[in-house]
Amino acid sequence: MLALRRIPRIMKWIKRMFWFVFIYFWFCLPSNLFENQYSTVLEDSKGSVLAAHIAPDGQWRFPLNDSISDKFKTALIEFEDKHFYNHWGISIRAISRAMLQNIQAKRVVSGGSTISMQVIRLSRERKGRFIGDKLLEMLMALRLETKFTKQEILNLHASHAPFGGNVVGLEAASWRYFGHNSFQLSWAEAATLAVLPNAPSLMHPGKNRTALKSKRDRLLKKMFEKGLLNKWEYETALVEPLPEKPKPLPQTTPHYMAKLSLNGKAGQRTITNIDALLQQSVNEVVKRHYEVNIQKNIANMAVVVLDVKTQQTLAYVGNTPCDARHQNAVDIASSPRSTGSILKPFLYAKAMQNGQITPKMLLADYPTRINGYSPQNYEESYDGMVPASQALARSLNIPAVRLLSEYGVTRFKENLNEIGLTTLFRPADDYGLSLILGGAEANLMELSRAYSELSRATQGIGNETKFDRAVAYEVLSAMASVNRPKVEMYWTRFDDKQKIAWKTGTSFGARDAWAIGLTTDYVVAVWVGNATGEGVPGMTGSSTAAPVLFDVFQLLPKSKWFVQPMASMSYVKLCKESGQRAGQHCSNVQEQLIPKTCLKARSCSFHKLISVSKITNERVYNNCEKPHNIVQKSWFVLPPPAEKYYKANHPDYIPLPSFKKGCDQTPDNLEIIYPTKNSTITIPVLLSGELGKIVLEAVHRQENAELFWYIDHQFIQTTKTVHQMEVQPPKGKHLLTVTDEQGQTESRFFWVE
Repeated sequence: MLALRRIPRIMKWIKRMFWFVFIYFWFCLPSNLFENQYSTVLEDSKGSVLAAHIAPDGQWRFPLNDSISDKFKTALIEFEDKHFYNHWGISIRAISRAMLQNIQAKRVVSGGSTISMQVIRLSRERKGRFIGDKLLEMLMALRLETKFTKQEILNLHASHAPFGGNVVGLEAASWRYFGHNSFQLSWAEAATLAVLPNAPSLMHPGKNRTALKSKRDRLLKKMFEKGLLNKWEYETALVEPLPEKPKPLPQTTPHYMAKLSLNGKAGQRTITNIDALLQQSVNEVVKRHYEVNIQKNIANMAVVVLDVKTQQTLAYVGNTPCDARHQNAVDIASSPRSTGSILKPFLYAKAMQNGQITPKMLLADYPTRINGYSPQNYEESYDGMVPASQALARSLNIPAVRLLSEYGVTRFKENLNEIGLTTLFRPADDYGLSLILGGAEANLMELSRAYSELSRATQGIGNETKFDRAVAYEVLSAMASVNRPKVEMYWTRFDDKQKIAWKTGTSFGARDAWAIGLTTDYVVAVWVGNATGEGVPGMTGSSTAAPVLFDVFQLLPKSKWFVQPMASMSYVKLCKESGQRAGQHCSNVQEQLIPKTCLKARSCSFHKLISVSKITNERVYNNCEKPHNIVQKSWFVLPPPAEKYYKANHPDYIPLPSFKKGCDQTPDNLEIIYPTKNSTITIPVLLSGELGKIVLEAVHRQENAELFWYIDHQFIQTTKTVHQMEVQPPKGKHLLTVTDEQGQTESRFFWVE
């Protein structure tokens, strides 16, 4: 009776024990099964490792893979757990067999662990073989089976199993021992890796090679006998040699790897759009040019290749294979550098989109001074006037500076920010007009994406393009007309060559050489120079960066040229001489296609109606010539300082005829303020002991008038808005002459002592 009275109490304790065991069972697995540190791995889209960093704990342990190769899976299950798919984490058959083997050997030779139990042991990092540990592993393995799928359990095992030395996980082992990913494993390689975790400290490719091969071959034989591989696969696998010492992991994109690590990707596997084969080929191009450049004291280089349509990076070279003395660790592709002329296409595009210029409109190209800034063309030569498309193609500095002055520095800086240039963080006034000639800094990566917007806009890609389609087409057409480097001089004669829009730039002091080219499919951007900022005489974008650019394009599939976006263009009558919309006095008019945004451009300002004497062909007014002797003529008139340079390249240009004596009537708009007439000037001596300069000054009634300055009949430069000129004339008598756009002239003598 006493025993019967105890039954309810016993049942109560049994229930408590049951719930305790159930709760323990349910929560026996930690939320994160593995708390390991992982290697940082960078892969291309096909699974090839581009670069990898060892984990902080010194292990080559790749992050968990979503799947494993079928060959390794087959070999692993056959070797470790033949009934893997038929049990719930515990195999009674395997445990019984292990107990029998241990009794016969009188020591522990087998644990009877399933793959699930091995995963638990790896997660607990257990070293011993105590019965208590084994029982706990069995319980946790059973819980593992209820929480994860069989495929996930295999992935956990493959990612955390030891493979000898400091190699952990299938992917790391595959790359370290065979130099490729696990999905490319042969049957022999898969079998080798399947047997390694069984005793990684005693057997790996660096030692005990005979025992390892014997173990591998036994596994291959079992799989052959079960029909898992055919006779040819089996015989081929048997003769395949074991790997030698571990191979170094690929490091084809070390700087891109560092860039991702800094952006929070450390310890992760990152799959990129970089093409491993293209990357390796670009690396070889960089190495080849580096070996030539280093002889010229040019140590560094960066190259970026983008896919235009996706804007994904296809190749990324952050630096050359130089040494630490030449800053090999610096990622030049992401480092801000002086832009030189590389921003000019964006200015021409925005000015055209704003209706400020047309593609063929003449722009001034003669010595200019704007608010104290005096730009110079690279070759220190001038055209007088030059079509906008040619000014861009030839990268002339003076037309670009004058265009920026009219367009506005603040507005252009905002435009650059809009297309993704984040390094222009200073106020617009700090950059001034030098912004277009290298006064700002940008990095190669952002510039390549900004240039891709021109290609995307021309093709109508994207919902909101940064540029008008027709405007982008005109800009790219101008860039395609640039003369290529000597090695590419005759590219049009070869069928395998393609049309490329490209632009170069060289910063002040020859510190940075740029070349960026683009097609419908690709953007290639190149920077060459020294990471230290040291300039190299003679280094230019055309001579140093452009050859790299065209070598890289040779590696890419050929692209078709852009299709002219007719819907965004309109036929308009243009003045043939000025390239502006035809005005009422233009005599030579032709109809041309231009972007619709240019329809708001001003009409021709160069053709003027003048009165000429029928008798003398001199310019006259009604009050100095009889009306019946006067004829009205349309005349193509250039600013006075432009005529000299323009006429040298255009012998057909005819300057304005001179006035008939007594007919020169001009309004009183211009006056020279300093120096005064017949004054004597002393040039001050600076604290450094050098001579200073004097400031000449004039005023004009028209606010935006442009004045042209001459000293002793020698043209100096122009001024606009603020008419001041710093000069350092030698001692003696001098004649100062100032002329406006209408031809009004003021002159005076002064002396310097």
